[in-house]
Amino acid sequence: MRVLQIAISSFFLFFALNAQNITNVDLTQAKFGIIPASTIFEDIKYIPLETHEDGLLNIKFASYYLTDNYIIAMNFCGPAYLFDRETGKFIREVSSFGQGPNEYSGPLYNHYGFDEKNNILFEGGTYAKSWKCINIESNKVESIIKKPLDIENNVILSAEAPWLIKDTIYISFCNNRTGKDKIRLIVYDKEGTVLKTHPNYLEYKDANRNRMPGYPGIFYYNNELTYFKECYYNDTVFLVDKKNMTPHIIFNLGNKQPSYYHQQDIEFNKGKYRIDFVSESNSFIVFNFTYYAETVRYPAAGVTVAKNLTFHSGYYDKRSKQTFISSTFDFKQSGYSATGLPVSFYPAAINKNKEMIARIDPAELMKYKDRIDTRYKSLFQNIQEDDNPIIVVGKLKD
Repeated sequence: MRVLQIAISSFFLFFALNAQNITNVDLTQAKFGIIPASTIFEDIKYIPLETHEDGLLNIKFASYYLTDNYIIAMNFCGPAYLFDRETGKFIREVSSFGQGPNEYSGPLYNHYGFDEKNNILFEGGTYAKSWKCINIESNKVESIIKKPLDIENNVILSAEAPWLIKDTIYISFCNNRTGKDKIRLIVYDKEGTVLKTHPNYLEYKDANRNRMPGYPGIFYYNNELTYFKECYYNDTVFLVDKKNMTPHIIFNLGNKQPSYYHQQDIEFNKGKYRIDFVSESNSFIVFNFTYYAETVRYPAAGVTVAKNLTFHSGYYDKRSKQTFISSTFDFKQSGYSATGLPVSFYPAAINKNKEMIARIDPAELMKYKDRIDTRYKSLFQNIQEDDNPIIVVGKLKD
């Protein structure tokens, strides 16, 4: 009995000590207001991407990665293009769609599917048995990563893109396809050998076994460590490694917390904050969330959808322990304000060097062209409404 008591005491002491290192981001006490990007970002640059006939982007659905030399811009699921990081000049397409040895035949991952430490873009469809690793420098398939198997059932797990933890060890988020899947994260090597699984204890209602949710696992590096958050319906960021999964940040959303259990009920989650991006430096935690206050029903199709879905950004100052949301309180205006420009933007990604990438729609900018500061007149003088986007790059202050 004495041994058991000591074990239980040690268990609770362990979690009590870990709890001291958990950051509470309290959005119930957040301060609202349109915030200048210079508050948390420095060295901000605006780079119009060349509108090249071989590299045209669907602005609403394109995604971006930032490297030391390139801006990688990708239409939904591909193709992906390289642009010069300093000038925005189009360079070339990354690989190509096809059946060749250095081509990809499945979709490219447009979120958290780029190994920035090795310049690898991952390809892999839902039903594929492996991921192709396309080196953006050589433009060739450098290697193959086998997808991890569920040992008990001998089936491929619903793992999203590989995220490099260290050396040749990867971690993936496993989508909860059935609503009762038991694995949340899986750690494995290039051969698909499972090294560790982290359990999932959450369930959602009215799951369809054939449903293939496309929610990415949100991953980022900070001080060489890997952090993870489940998209939309969970409130916790975890520190993850080859063995452990430790709570790191908790978002206190109060009555704005969406329901994991009712995640397929769009009416139920009306008026909630669905966090779909997070990253951090030593001084700030930045996040994005979507919001809708209304829904509309389409009886003929038998579906209900969000009406006037809006996108919002915020940050937590680790020194003052205050949370800020860069939106008006009524959510009608949002995003970080751009000094000298009449438009705002939202961080789309932040790389391992704490460099943020965002985009500005030329059509939106042209609506207010008379309000563009003179310092940018020459940069934007030839911009047309249907051009490729203007990329914003800034360093997250440390």
